Amino acid sequence: MTFKKNVSGLKDHKLIKKKGVIVSPFNYMLSEKMQLNSWSIERMPEYLWLGLILMYYGRERGFEKAGNILFEISKKITSMQFPKLSMILSLPDNDQKNVYEIIINRINKIVLAPLTILYKNNSYPLFNQFFYDSQLTVEMRLDILSKAVKIYYQPQSNEATDLRFLALSLLLFSGKLIVPEKLSKTFEEYPYTNHKDEKMRQYRPTIRATEGSGFLIDDNVAFCKIFWRDIGMITSCNPIIFKFHKNKDKFVELINGSQKILEYVLFSNKEKSLSDDKFNVIIGSINYALKIFVEIVKNSLGDKILGRHGLRTIIEIYIILKYLLEKESEKPGIWEDYKIYGIGKYKLILLKAREANLDKSSHLIHPIIDALVNEIKWEEFTDVDLKYFDKQNIREKSIEVGEKELYDLYYDYDSNFSHGLWGAIRESTMLHCNKPTHMYHSIPDINLIQQLPDVKTDSSIIIKKLLLILKNNYEFPKSLLQQLDDET
Repeated sequence: MTFKKNVSGLKDHKLIKKKGVIVSPFNYMLSEKMQLNSWSIERMPEYLWLGLILMYYGRERGFEKAGNILFEISKKITSMQFPKLSMILSLPDNDQKNVYEIIINRINKIVLAPLTILYKNNSYPLFNQFFYDSQLTVEMRLDILSKAVKIYYQPQSNEATDLRFLALSLLLFSGKLIVPEKLSKTFEEYPYTNHKDEKMRQYRPTIRATEGSGFLIDDNVAFCKIFWRDIGMITSCNPIIFKFHKNKDKFVELINGSQKILEYVLFSNKEKSLSDDKFNVIIGSINYALKIFVEIVKNSLGDKILGRHGLRTIIEIYIILKYLLEKESEKPGIWEDYKIYGIGKYKLILLKAREANLDKSSHLIHPIIDALVNEIKWEEFTDVDLKYFDKQNIREKSIEVGEKELYDLYYDYDSNFSHGLWGAIRESTMLHCNKPTHMYHSIPDINLIQQLPDVKTDSSIIIKKLLLILKNNYEFPKSLLQQLDDET
């Protein structure tokens, strides 16, 4: 199920097991035949001069003036297929003059004057000869261009569709674009039909699909890159900071209650704490998860990147404990195996550390690692298992214990932050610039202003689940923790 229209659900995607890739329906159908192109980035800058006409005169008069201009150009400059500014600017001088005279006879030169801030006199003298207007200051020209870019940037907008219609006009006027009879009404009526008219719900997609057709696209990528570079360099960023509410539940009370429970269970099971591997693993793991939760709460890490690292670990501990409990009947020694597996990982680090030249201030303290590796048994009797514990990764374990949704929605999401993948970097560290002239790019949050949605509530839910595991294996009075609900 998807809550967004016009997008495919997970079940619609295709899993290519050999490649380890989940392929979208579009990519699966079209494969390598599909070439993506962007209206906003690769074509809109070319037609912005027509957009300025629509902007200045309004839709009805703008269409009339732009239509007449393009009709005349189609008759005089037959070599032009598209009304692209790069094509006009690269015409021989006589052809350029003809085009500019056609334009200037139909509109006030002030309409295209804002473009002279990008296409300056030293490089485009003819263009400036016709359209430079000293009445417009640099700020005024830049402001008009910025508004135009914002209006025509979104490819699905009504205004962008109007501009895309004009982009097809030269082909229509020259007869090089033959419209099927069933679509002829669309192209005939479009410029004279109000966007509120119900017919436009059919007309607009047809215009966009036609303009975006691969066989009609002849992009001058270099020209558009220069456009975005030049306009981007003379406009400032406008970063957006998202605000989120911090969770304010009674987390300290949960921590205090959890500590009392662990204390009660520890003293009630002192004999088990001496030699019982199961007891050691359960109470040690839950205490570790609780310690992470305490750090999240007391150090205000709930809306920070490290909060997500912590939640991911708490979830993994929960899934591992459920897995160990489920497997203990068929593998009685699984608790000891789990401890040895972890010590084996430490042993590998120890062996490498002995060969390394560690800095004295390193957080890896050689003697401590040595002591821990040899705590259960002499290291010479300990092997290093390079595979996943019990040969199943955490995803497979989550499925085995009925927690796949928890894995899919939270563990996998927070793993992006642990591994520093781009989605997590983009969400937490890169700010959205709300400037169309910057192509809505992202910029680094150098001042560390952006926070994230708080993980404390999600973390507390898993802590309660862990305490429920403890309660199901070692008794303690429920009064010690009122928040612990049997239905958690």
